[in-house]
Amino acid sequence: MAATGSSTPSFVSSIGSAPPSYTQHVSPAESAWTPNTVVSTVRSDSSDPHTALAPLDLPPPAFNATIKLFEGTVNENTLYLGPWEITATEPRRIIWQCSYEGAVMEHFLPPDVPTELIPCSLHAQHRPFGDPRELEQYLTFRGPHRVRYATSAGVFHDEYIEVKYDFTSIETSVQFQGDVRGRELIDWFDVDVVWSDTHGRTDSYGNVRGLGTIQRMKMWRDNYTSSHSVTFFANHRRRWKEYHVHNFEAELRNRDDRHRRLRLQVRSDVRRSSATSTSSNRDRRFSATSIFRPRQASVTASAPTSNGNSVDVRYLAIQFTRNDRVPQGSDDYHRFIERWRVAQSVGTEFGVSFPVNRHELPSPDLIPLSELEDPGGPSNLTYAHGTEYAVDDLVTP
Repeated sequence: MAATGSSTPSFVSSIGSAPPSYTQHVSPAESAWTPNTVVSTVRSDSSDPHTALAPLDLPPPAFNATIKLFEGTVNENTLYLGPWEITATEPRRIIWQCSYEGAVMEHFLPPDVPTELIPCSLHAQHRPFGDPRELEQYLTFRGPHRVRYATSAGVFHDEYIEVKYDFTSIETSVQFQGDVRGRELIDWFDVDVVWSDTHGRTDSYGNVRGLGTIQRMKMWRDNYTSSHSVTFFANHRRRWKEYHVHNFEAELRNRDDRHRRLRLQVRSDVRRSSATSTSSNRDRRFSATSIFRPRQASVTASAPTSNGNSVDVRYLAIQFTRNDRVPQGSDDYHRFIERWRVAQSVGTEFGVSFPVNRHELPSPDLIPLSELEDPGGPSNLTYAHGTEYAVDDLVTP
């Protein structure tokens, strides 16, 4: 860990209460710079290891987000994060370039499918007097994640913490979320309660519960297939829920514009498929021979499959939050209806089901053309009359 004394340079001196000032700025419109640009190669003019760290020339506003380390302690410090890069190799992580040369922060992501990693945003109720859109600038990741911060002087922080990002703009936050999930964030909607046929709106005492209450629902679009899905945190079940739009009927049932309520009905063929899959899994799980199977085989058989065509509800009902600061017609309720219609039209345009959790296989190595040719003469592949090719002695003795 870097020393905190004043006699030697340390990270403490580079992360004060305010970001450093810069003498030169390059406009993003005048360069090819993007927020997820690979770590910059700018270096300080001096190579003396005892020279104070020089600030990098990052585009305005000179940083994209901030994060606090040792939050709530006397050693609390703020990092100013610049461009980021997400590595595809294990361990998958987000590499942030910080405001000073040689300073890099690594945010290690859980070894899960990228689409199952969902950044969390706050509901507008947490900031009742501000713009609800600005809450998208504050992102958190539920559960402890490993964060390592290192400077040229050594590792300053390497612990598991609850990661909280504070972005400088909504656009930057939206792009970051899309990079993390591998999907484009289309829109978000504040909801009062989400319930279903298996989790009623109220409990036996009349208290509003459902699957989740006072949450921010988000709609995503797959970068490869244009398939849409909605996600929200089921806080009463302590887990994330994601439902694919193409599993529901296009028509919105039981619309109540006065109370901003609607119902998403699961398609009948999807329900039959889900029921068949559930029955099959139940038969395998409770079969008499299962007690003699290895432990790993039992876990694999009972583990739920995420194929995008299986849902655990018959319908999903949503009540959206009223926000008097938003003009009528552009509130979350009406925006969701418009987004839903567009998503359904995209999902049914080609009439195909969309795969999830895709695995791309590496391309085979191509055989160089020189290996198929005779070094002493023209190619041995000669064209014959008709539609066939005559191949003569590909291997020279």
